[in-house]
Amino acid sequence: KILICKNRTFDNMEPLNHLSFSQHNKPKKLIFMLHGYGDTAKNFINVANLFQMNELEINFIALDAPSIIPNYPSGRQWFDLYPNGIYISEAGEKEKEIIKVEISSAIKKIEDSIITIKNKFGLNFSDCFLMGFSQGGMMTFEFGNYLNESLGGFAILSGRIFEKKILSNKHFKESPIFISHGKIDEIIPISYYYKSCEFLKRNFFKFENHLLENDTHTISLKAIEFLQKFIKKNL
Repeated sequence: KILICKNRTFDNMEPLNHLSFSQHNKPKKLIFMLHGYGDTAKNFINVANLFQMNELEINFIALDAPSIIPNYPSGRQWFDLYPNGIYISEAGEKEKEIIKVEISSAIKKIEDSIITIKNKFGLNFSDCFLMGFSQGGMMTFEFGNYLNESLGGFAILSGRIFEKKILSNKHFKESPIFISHGKIDEIIPISYYYKSCEFLKRNFFKFENHLLENDTHTISLKAIEFLQKFIKKNL
């Protein structure tokens, strides 16, 4: 069943609007889902139907990105891809600072959402898994790098990693990471996948990577198959 949950704020926390694909009243594990640019939690939660992991007693929660896209009110974004009207790849220092501030704000709201929901079920951070697609995959990495806790795992699907510096967050480095990318991705070039894998390797992360030969910018059944196995092994 799918449950719609509205925003609520208490103790200075700002949980995001979210949708839940709930198969258990008392789940033992939670998978949080971050959608891509222009998408919504309402649409992205449908990906949960592709997973076959009922034996793990998992609930899926898709979070809505905090802001709408200008001139496209039906789509949402974690951060603006066109700060000051300049595309992110051509962004200067002022634009990069805008992006940094927006990412930091979104990260805090993701954290508040995870804390609120996991506490509702009496679960720990280690019982939670975070997966993101495209821009949501970028946020998945940024969140892991920020959090001073170890999650059960992270999945970066058709995304990229902005960070270039050597990382020291031991909690993040101790968490298993899944990364996959379509070889013929027309939105985020495959070169970003290779760069991301090299970054994870250089920083001694525990990660599993999959290059999907026939995939475009999508979450295919093959990607779900690999991710299911990863989740069952680590969560």
